[in-house]
Amino acid sequence: MTVGNPYYSSVKIIVLIPLLVLVFDMVYKYIFGEETYNIYMIDNIFHLFGGMSVSISTAGILWHLIQRKIIVLQDAKVFGFLVFGFLCFVVISWEIFEYIVFYPMEYMIYADLIVDMIFGLIGGSIALFFGIRINADSQ
Repeated sequence: MTVGNPYYSSVKIIVLIPLLVLVFDMVYKYIFGEETYNIYMIDNIFHLFGGMSVSISTAGILWHLIQRKIIVLQDAKVFGFLVFGFLCFVVISWEIFEYIVFYPMEYMIYADLIVDMIFGLIGGSIALFFGIRINADSQ
């Protein structure tokens, strides 16, 4: 049984989705300013989509590694755990980076960092549960 490539296997998707989220984030801050970004909690929307993009890109990279027999997964559930584990790593690393680089900002408080992490994990989980599928036969 031949199965077509999933949408997240495209190199364009793997590279462009996270870059688009980052570019839209920068454009929004440039046009509307940092104050509206934080006051209206627009950053939560960008963290949600950022989590989705990380999950989709990670799934695409893992899919390519599996197809090239670089890694072998014994169970399809391991694929989801690897994607979620890398999502957790990226979300935590990003928030540490934000805290170190942008700390003097008045909006950079611990509660904001925790909410940003939660939204990133929710977005990645949504993409993982509803958008990323792997068949055990495709390994």
